[in-house]
Amino acid sequence: KKNSSPPPYFHRNCMNEFMGLIRGEYEAKEGEKFVPGGASLHMCMTPHGPDTKSYDTNIRTDTSTPAHLPEDTMAFMFETEHTPLVATAMYNSEQRDVDYYQCWMGLPHYFTGEKEVKL
Repeated sequence: KKNSSPPPYFHRNCMNEFMGLIRGEYEAKEGEKFVPGGASLHMCMTPHGPDTKSYDTNIRTDTSTPAHLPEDTMAFMFETEHTPLVATAMYNSEQRDVDYYQCWMGLPHYFTGEKEVKL
């Protein structure tokens, strides 16, 4: 949409969010470990969003012209008020990214409470 904020953005949900990548590259985790077959689970009110690199790219994007997601990308997202349970096998999986939180470690403190933020 013209003159809108480019997705994705940092946020919290009042629902539990499970998303996965089927093919392509997810625009919120460019070049990171989120690859086809990967998934993430964010529980109610857990802050989450794009990795630092993607956020920095998107916050500076010119929104006066439309942008399109790659045609070869397919992802899904489910939101539910029910608390999902993670199977022990998945929790103990070697593919589990125990350093997932690291993707936000370089995120600058842009949120100052001021009405206008200078980048």
